[in-house]
Amino acid sequence: MKLTCSRLSLAIVFCVLLFSCSKELQEASVPTETAQITEETSQLAREATQWKTTPITQELIENQRAISHYQFDVNELKTLIDNSAVNYVWFDLGVNNKNQITFTATGEDTNEVVIAQVKSKIITTKNYQADFSIFNTVAEVYFGEKFNHILPNKDAYEYVTSMKAAYNNFEAVLDQEGQRVERFGLDAMVVKRMLLTQNINRLGLFLGKNKKQKMTTVFIGMDANNNLLIDANTDISTGGKAFDFTHPCPTTCDPK
Repeated sequence: MKLTCSRLSLAIVFCVLLFSCSKELQEASVPTETAQITEETSQLAREATQWKTTPITQELIENQRAISHYQFDVNELKTLIDNSAVNYVWFDLGVNNKNQITFTATGEDTNEVVIAQVKSKIITTKNYQADFSIFNTVAEVYFGEKFNHILPNKDAYEYVTSMKAAYNNFEAVLDQEGQRVERFGLDAMVVKRMLLTQNINRLGLFLGKNKKQKMTTVFIGMDANNNLLIDANTDISTGGKAFDFTHPCPTTCDPK
């Protein structure tokens, strides 16, 4: 009887050890969702850090000439904005291993703690050519000073079309008070307004040169067929418009 019990005990111990080893091997071979998120966050942080010191080489400039815009997934941005802790969104510049400038939407709370991030997709001019002539054909609508985040059509057209020539002196348009621009910020409510654009399927971030001769961001909603959503709809809450007036950092690095 003692021998039988002894063998049974050994069998139980063996099974427990086998189960534990199997579980450890399984966990080691399949990355958890948390691990994947951490890895992606680290990658985005590296890109942002590298942007601060990456030389503005001719290769990087030519890479930028070949980029049409940056595309954000609307559902991912909505998830970020719907988080009640997020009150401000930064669009962080980075540089990837292909020597291309990247943009990441970073949601922060009132204490400037990062809550969530959404990475954009690079869309090249080879795959998409935006038709900016729409800004010259759609009637202008003025909403007043209260809605100063909406960019007038004539200004939007000037900003995005003048960016091409700006690459001839790229470092100058990147400079903000002697430092390279690192991020552009918007109140979370402005981003929410962008995402309310009627028929929006994705949010395009286009680079432009503003009236101060500096690089800025021009956000335009796009439909499922990649058409720019610019219209004469006077509905302030859903009309298709271009958006800017982001705060560059430097100079405005504290939104509070």
